[in-house]
Amino acid sequence: MDTTELARDTAEPPEWKVDDLAAMAGLPVRTIREYQTIGLLPAPRRRGRVGLYGPTHLARVQLIGRLQSRGYSLRGIHDLLQSWSDGADLGEVLGLAPDQLVHVDEPGVAAEPDALAGALPGLVPERLDALLGAGVLEEPTPGRYCVPSPSLLQLASDALGAGIAPDRVLAMLETIGGAAAQVADAVLETIAALPATADPERVTALTTRGRGLLGHGTGRLTIHALGRRLGVDGDDPTEALQALLAGARE
Repeated sequence: MDTTELARDTAEPPEWKVDDLAAMAGLPVRTIREYQTIGLLPAPRRRGRVGLYGPTHLARVQLIGRLQSRGYSLRGIHDLLQSWSDGADLGEVLGLAPDQLVHVDEPGVAAEPDALAGALPGLVPERLDALLGAGVLEEPTPGRYCVPSPSLLQLASDALGAGIAPDRVLAMLETIGGAAAQVADAVLETIAALPATADPERVTALTTRGRGLLGHGTGRLTIHALGRRLGVDGDDPTEALQALLAGARE
């Protein structure tokens, strides 16, 4: 092995300052720091007072973006990554049956009806057609089902587990599915209105980043609207929801 090959094999992985990492990820520096503060991103290596980030940090930031594009909140991503690091597989992370109830473009396979029934008792198989109509499930091949949004399925499973009636849960899912269809129609109409003279670079940025921004933005907006209806000023309505639940029990 010559000295050139030896140098290549022993070369240290690249490291970047936070500004460089943010630029490569297409995010503001404050977002990188937020990820680090809430435990989504490992701390950088320190060289004096300068933090240095490497390929592992970039990969993690890109993973967070992909999960956000699928509808996961930052809190949900934190829990998922923590469970994953503790050795849980994807099905365990999502709290579902051993058959991984995930979409066809995610790791895993489509689920059999028995696996769905374990996650959604009272809705499967009794209301399977309604779940398909709401877009909560898809049937790419007869008798095989996929889940476009595992987090939404988990929400339904948690609601059923908390004792909410299946009809109520289904009504919520149908409302969410209908709202998602309206959002999709609005986005398509907006894109179709782009003028022929639009800057190609900006159009590319819109189409590449837009999916993630749409998923994250609609999720945050929904949580914010829920908080407003509960009289909460911030974006975390947990305490107000718990108080509402306590009142209902009394």
